[in-house]
Formats: sequence, structure tokens, C-alpha cells
Amino acid sequence: MNPFAFSSATMLLWGLAAAAPILIHLWNRRRYRETDWAAMKFLLAAMKKNRRRIQVEHLLLLLVRCAIMLFFAIALADLSCVGGPGIGGFGGPGSATHTVLVIDHSFSMGYGEEGQTRLDQAKKLARQIVNQASEGDGFTLITMGRTTRGVISEPAFDPGDVLREIDQISIDPGVAIIDLSLAEVEGTLRIAARDFPRLQRAQVCILSDYTDVTWKDAASQANEQLLSQIEGMAIIRAFDVGQPDTTNSAILSARQLTPYLVPDQPARFRVDISCDNAAELPSQVLQMIVDGKLVSQKMVPFVDNQVVSVEMDTVFQRPGTHGIEFRLNKDLLETDNRRFVVVEVKPQLRVLCLADDVPSLKFLNFALNPSDSIQSPIKVETMDASALLDIDLLSYDAVYMSNVAQIAPDEAAVLRSFVRRGGGLVVFLGDRVRADSYNAAFSATGEEKTPLLTVDFKGPAPRGEYFFDPRQYESPLLEPFRGQQAGGLLTTPIWNFYQVSIPGASSAHADLWFGNGDPAIVSSRYQTVAEEESGTTLVGGNVILFCLPASTDSVDRSLDPPAAWSVFPTWPSFPPLVQESLAAAVSSQHDRRNRDLGDVFEGVIEGDPGASLIEVLRPDGQASRIEAVARDDRLFWSFDVTDQVGLYQSKSLSSGSQAKIEFAVNPASGESDLSRVAMESVPEKLQPGEHGFDGPNGGHISAVPSSVELFRYALMLVLGLLFFESFLAFRFGTAAR
Repeated sequence: MNPFAFSSATMLLWGLAAAAPILIHLWNRRRYRETDWAAMKFLLAAMKKNRRRIQVEHLLLLLVRCAIMLFFAIALADLSCVGGPGIGGFGGPGSATHTVLVIDHSFSMGYGEEGQTRLDQAKKLARQIVNQASEGDGFTLITMGRTTRGVISEPAFDPGDVLREIDQISIDPGVAIIDLSLAEVEGTLRIAARDFPRLQRAQVCILSDYTDVTWKDAASQANEQLLSQIEGMAIIRAFDVGQPDTTNSAILSARQLTPYLVPDQPARFRVDISCDNAAELPSQVLQMIVDGKLVSQKMVPFVDNQVVSVEMDTVFQRPGTHGIEFRLNKDLLETDNRRFVVVEVKPQLRVLCLADDVPSLKFLNFALNPSDSIQSPIKVETMDASALLDIDLLSYDAVYMSNVAQIAPDEAAVLRSFVRRGGGLVVFLGDRVRADSYNAAFSATGEEKTPLLTVDFKGPAPRGEYFFDPRQYESPLLEPFRGQQAGGLLTTPIWNFYQVSIPGASSAHADLWFGNGDPAIVSSRYQTVAEEESGTTLVGGNVILFCLPASTDSVDRSLDPPAAWSVFPTWPSFPPLVQESLAAAVSSQHDRRNRDLGDVFEGVIEGDPGASLIEVLRPDGQASRIEAVARDDRLFWSFDVTDQVGLYQSKSLSSGSQAKIEFAVNPASGESDLSRVAMESVPEKLQPGEHGFDGPNGGHISAVPSSVELFRYALMLVLGLLFFESFLAFRFGTAAR
């Protein structure tokens, strides 16, 4: 039962108290006995003479006292009367307006001229709406950003509370999603209409800057349905706080170009920058700050709405994780003037190569580390594939498997765990490979719903003359061969290969093909759902599949004598492809430490195995304590409160531990585009209109019936009747004397 309806019904029962004066009068009429005495005849004669006047006076007092009780009960019940045809609107709790404030706080709302941002203007308008409301009006507050949040989800009736919540709204460094906001508005109106019947009128006030990135898809079919439902419950009022002309420079992305970083070796980075009004802002200074120190800066000239790529480099003296900030000078939108990158510098890159026949790994070993020097940045270790379960794979950056016959389920679980935590896996297929074993190992299992690589392993292709088809050299793996047709890729001799196919729904893609159209190299990024309820994904490592062996030992035994599949491992095209596969395999480690807003980061506690509790320090300095979970002889922790832009650090709670930079979070670059949406593409009800506060309605809704709040008039009547009753009692009493 609704609490307001119950309270009103209870208060109305007090209206029965209006009968109390009548009952008292009737009760007192027979509380005396009649006795005749000598002077009675003179008194009776006088009373008969004034009887009608006295009856009228008593009746008037009785009616006034009954009215006092009745109107007091009406005031307590808080009734209202809604205007319109008839009086069918009378009754129910008091009538008032429900205002739903929807404030866009995506980071384009941080654009500001003369010290006032668009968000400041939106909050000022929202405060005006609240201040001009009538007493008894209710407010809900919704923020429109990367996620839609009901800051005040149920109507609040204290304007001071609403104003305080409005003041606390800050920029969300993400892209606003109008679909989620409309769905939240519809749900808020529906619930308020059910639970707060006194709010018989409703309006939705949307305050946004109408950028194209947010509003271009506002006219979707789903949104049209939501709008029709909202229109049935409320009036929509839209306010535009954007500007038609803007000047904004932005860092769109920052990327590590050097595949892997080691001490005392140059590390190259590419930064993409744009400006939407080069006439007003022809150039900017780009700074590179490493671990809090300025190491380099460049002057960047702009061209209107064109991306300018700038390369910068530095040298890291010590291994470990390092935080890099690329920064532009301040402009009218500061959120996109900074970009953060976290890199991991390792003493050496450790690569593990596995095969059933270890000597066959000599070509792969040479391609990975041609210098074979102790000073080489790459350290290659070769082992028999049977030792897979006895190896701590997490101590390696990449794992190569060459012509391994079969992969047992427990071995597949170890490989999956390695890739899930950012390790790179590269597999070469040869004549030993059993298709049934690989299909089972790479497919999704009961516990792990994400396949290691979604391909179908079929078996060796028929003997023939095959060649590589690079198809415009679009894949990053083919970078060394672009413009180098004489590099040996097109002339690689191939007579047999291992056939695989990529299902239509697979996330895997081919990077190189054979002339008959079959994939020659297949790659995929491993991604798994970290949280079922929110659908948050955890990004793992890269898996790369070569449909050729990494040795010359694979032969076609249907021939007599057996003939080799290919001389690919001895051809000039082999070392560059292996080097590029290594760069791609370990690049996932860079991606894992550079996250987007809302992504999950998974870390590992190094060193002290007893320190199962750590603190994660957010960019604003706030700390969150995380308890690690033991898996695979390691302690892992995960963190998903990545709603701030900047560098995140971790610190073990054990004594003497130092804070370590773990990962960086950057804003979505889409909101840097301040282009205005074409208003004709926005549904009419969502378009900004002339809804100022100085109109004849004073900010009120005119399309819904107005209401009269009876409790106010009832209280005034009670007060007036009390004075009137006192006056009558005094007057009649004086007349009687």
C-alpha cells in the first residue's frame, strides 16, 4: 500500500470528529431533571419570547465547531483538486510537479570560454529550475556520460539537497550515451508516477552541448519508442549550452613504436594530435614527461581538422614500469590536452621455444636472436614440449610452439592461463600436428567460455605449388615487405601447408594468405569476460598461428622418398616474419597496461608471497585496498574502478614496499570532436527550443492541468473559523447576560 494514500485516508478519518459537537449537544440535553418552582412561570415566559433566537445562535455555533473539525481533517490529509472537466480529479495526495534534470557531463562539457565551462552553464540553468519551483515539487537528477547514473533516483523535495548534488557534478572523461539516458528517464518517470502520486505533473529538462558524437544516433528506433513513452508522462524541455564555433587542440592517441623496451636502448613513440581551428591556434608545444621529468618537447603546426603525427623518443636507464605523459599547452578544453602511457622496461625479453624435437628449433632460435650474444635484448630458451607442465610460463614474455603433435587438456589450461594474463603465444603447424587434439585444446571449455583461438584445424593440404598472397600488405606483420617485393616473401617455395579455416563469427583474422585463398598466418587477441553482470572484458595476449612449420623436418610421407613441405625456415622471408610475430606477441603487454575508462586491470604481486593485500592509488591520490587471490603459484589482483584519467599505482602493505606504476587510463578521443550535430537529425522533442524562464508560464508546464492545493485553504479556513467561533461565543454569551 502506498504510504501517502494510507496517511491521507487516516487523516480523513479525523473528519468524523466533526460530529463530536453534535454528540456532545445531544448527550447534554438529557443530563438534568425538570422541577417546578414559583418563579418558573416568569422564566418560561421570557424563554418562549427568545426561543427562536437562542436556537439559531446554538445552531450557528454548532455548525462553526463542526466546520472547524472538518477542515482541520482536510488540511491534515493534504488533499488537492486538479482542474479540468468535472471534479474527477479531486482526491489523492497533494498535487505538485516532478522535474527530471538530465545533465550532460561528458568531457566536451568541459569546454569553457571566459572561465565558464559548458557544464558550469548547465548547472546554473539547473539551479534556476530548482529555485523557481513551487513548494512541494520533487526533483530527480540524472547525469549523462559514459554511464548514466541516477544521482537522485527518487524525487527529493528539499531544494537545498538538490542544489548540493548539482554543485558536486564534475566532468566524466568519456562519451555521453543518449540511449542509456533516455532509458533511465523513462524508468524514473514510471516509478515516480507509481510511488509518488502527489506529483501529478512531470517535466524532463535536458541540458547538453549537442555535439555530433553524442547526438548523431539520437533518432534510432529504440529512442523513438522511449520518447513516445516519455511524452505520455511528461513534457520534455531541452537546453543547448554549446557554441557554434570552437577552437580546440587534442591529443588523440599515443603509441609505443618500439616493440619491446630494454635499458639503454632508444624507445620511440608516436603521438597523434589534431586541432579544429588552426586559424585561431596555428601551433602548439608538445611535451614528453617521463617519471615526472620533462625529457623532450616539439613545436607542432596544425592544419584544420587533420591529424598530425609526431614521433618522440627517449632512453630508459633502468628496468621496471615507467609513466609517460604527453602534454599540450592549455586551451579551452583541458581534458584532451594530456595523454598517459605506461611502459615496462625489461632487462631482457625472455622467449620460450617448445618442440617435440628440440634440434628442429635451430632455425627459429636463429630468427629470434640472430646475434646469439649475452648482451642481446632477447634471451631464447629451447625445451622439449613434454616439460610444459613443469615450466613457470609467467616468467616468459612469449612462448613459441613448433610442430608439437598434441596438446593435452591440462597443457591447454596452462597455455590459456598464460595468454589470459597478457603473454604472447605463437604456434607453427607441421606434419606431426593432430587436428582433433588442437581443435579440443583451442576451443572453449566448460569452465573457460573464451576459445584460445577460434579456427578449425583440418590437416595437411594436398601436394602442390603454393605461394604467399599478401593482399596489399595491410597487416602489421608484413611491414618489412611493404615496397620490398624483392624481399623474398612472394618467392617462398611451398609444396605443403596445414589447412585451417576461420569461422564467420570468429574474432580471428588472417594476416597472410596462400595463393589458393587459405590462411597462411592467423592472429587474434584473447579477450574474456571479467564480470558476467557488467559484461566487462579483460584483454589478454595475442595468439598467432603459422600454417607452416618452423623447420625443414616436416615432410610429405605419401611420396617415396618423402619430400619436404617447404624451405620457408631457410628463406629470407622467415626471419622478418618471426621478428614481427614476436613484436606482435609481446605488444599485448603494452596494451594491457594502457587501459580505457571502465576497463579491468589484472596485476600480479611480485617478490613477497605473503603480502596478499595491496593498495591501488588512483590518480587523485585516493587508495583502494585489494586482496590478492592465489592462482598458478602466483598472487593475482584485479581492479575495475578505472573512472579517472591518469596513472594508477600499486603498493604492497608489507613494510618497506614502494609504490609501483601499474597502468594508465586515458579518455575517449571521440569527445574531442566538438562538431555540432545536425539538428534535423535529432528527434523534434529532443531539439532545443525557446524554453526561457521569462515566459508567461514562468518555467511551469502549461500543457497539463493545474491543481489547487486544498490543505493551504483548509488551514486558513480553520484559523478563520476559530476566531469566528470565539467571537460568536462571546457575543451570544454577552447577549444572554
